[in-house]
Amino acid sequence: MTAFPDAEPVVLQPSTAPQTLCLALVGDLGYENSEEVLELVGEALRSREDVRTLRLDCRRLDMVDSTGLSALLQIHRWTQRDGVGLYLDHPGPVLERVLRITGTYEHLTAPRPPSPHHGTATQAYEIEG
Repeated sequence: MTAFPDAEPVVLQPSTAPQTLCLALVGDLGYENSEEVLELVGEALRSREDVRTLRLDCRRLDMVDSTGLSALLQIHRWTQRDGVGLYLDHPGPVLERVLRITGTYEHLTAPRPPSPHHGTATQAYEIEG
């Protein structure tokens, strides 16, 4: 359980790179807040139509469960669909263990350059049920 349960699970971070959105994932990423995390990340992506790279700083994640992993996979689907490069920065031992056990480590951490087809999708960042 997170030491600060009322803290925002997604925090906007400054970026010096153009067309890069940097967000920090904070605390727990699981059943209780994964929908909120998806909404916040989707909102951040919608607010920046010029985004070519999304960097998620994971160093402050305390816990990740299967629902949290599902949220990361959904974000990955959004970025792939829209030609946005996704990077999980500083995954830490908790997240790395979950990714390795589930066989998703390479899938979510392999660097992907932005697609030249950026901006052709509907930009609908909605939670899929």
